[in-house]
Amino acid sequence: MAFDIAEWIDKLPPLNIPGLHSTEAIGIDLGASSIKIVQLSKKKDGKLQVARWSIIPLSTVESEKTEVSPEEKKANATNVLRNYRGSGKKMPKNAILSVSGNSVIVRYVRLPKLTYKELSKTIKQEAEPYIPFNIEEVFLGFHPLGDVIEEGKTKMETVLVAAKKDFVNQRIEILEGAGFKTAVIDVDAFALESVYEMSQEKHPIEETVLIANIGYSKTNFSIIEKGVTLIVKDSPIAGSAINKAVMKNLLADNRSVEKLKAANGLLLTPEEKETAPKEALGVSEAIVTVMKDFVAEAKKIIQYHTTQGKDKKIDRILLSGGTANTKNLCPFLSSEFGLPVDKLNAFAAVSGSEAIPEMNHAHLCVAVGLALRKPGDIQE
Repeated sequence: MAFDIAEWIDKLPPLNIPGLHSTEAIGIDLGASSIKIVQLSKKKDGKLQVARWSIIPLSTVESEKTEVSPEEKKANATNVLRNYRGSGKKMPKNAILSVSGNSVIVRYVRLPKLTYKELSKTIKQEAEPYIPFNIEEVFLGFHPLGDVIEEGKTKMETVLVAAKKDFVNQRIEILEGAGFKTAVIDVDAFALESVYEMSQEKHPIEETVLIANIGYSKTNFSIIEKGVTLIVKDSPIAGSAINKAVMKNLLADNRSVEKLKAANGLLLTPEEKETAPKEALGVSEAIVTVMKDFVAEAKKIIQYHTTQGKDKKIDRILLSGGTANTKNLCPFLSSEFGLPVDKLNAFAAVSGSEAIPEMNHAHLCVAVGLALRKPGDIQE
């Protein structure tokens, strides 16, 4: 489900689509600890290939200070992205970004049957009962999923997206300050849906999956049934929570946490735990503590989905985001859920990814989803 909030954003000069001069674009995932960038191009045979990619850490300011203001974070991200833009030849000016988190609400609702044009004119009134923000302080987007009959009347199953204006503006300002133009604004969960759909060899897609994109500051949960995202929920249970737990267990500083996690990971068997050094045991226990909360959160989402009908179930779980690289995380979660758990394949059907270290694939999932936007999405 390609979703373009930009189509419904008014009063924003950066999103004046007719002012753009190229249909080429680059996917930019503005994360809390790093910026992930992917550009895809088409070969003569029509297949996709990686034109450029990058993962740029944003840890310089954060590692030097205990507390960093939003203004400092924004300035840091802008400077880092500006330096990146200046480092590459034939860099597209158009950028595709995404949003998620507490400032973004995704709701699946049933609205009166209207044409797309009619609903675009009345979307504020229709959406207001479902949005917990001041309707004047958000940008709205919608996408009809299909018609349903309710109490003898035809209604539209519709996905609504509301994003706080100040949050969206801040992200656009980062891109503009770095010399890019924001062509499309998507939602993390829908970018991941694009990656998932690309990774499937069988069409139509019959399975139902839970995708957990475990980033640094949040996890994006989404349930995709037969290729359509039906549930979206964000959670603060993510990589930074694991970092804090490791720091507490081992009395480690912020700079050494990532190395400790990468070197150790999860211990699965009693034998491993008995013979493991104190450091490895401390890291594993910290990860388990956070992952137990993660599992509880995910099970609530799964339970909600299964209550929507007798045939509702989850076939498997797919992980993305940097924390997906945690050693033994997939088998640990598979045991907890009683379901197959794998990493989402970010570069299925994309050539040129052989040069990208495998551990970076999970980091780049959202950026790949953004880069997958079709040329027609970005108008001249």
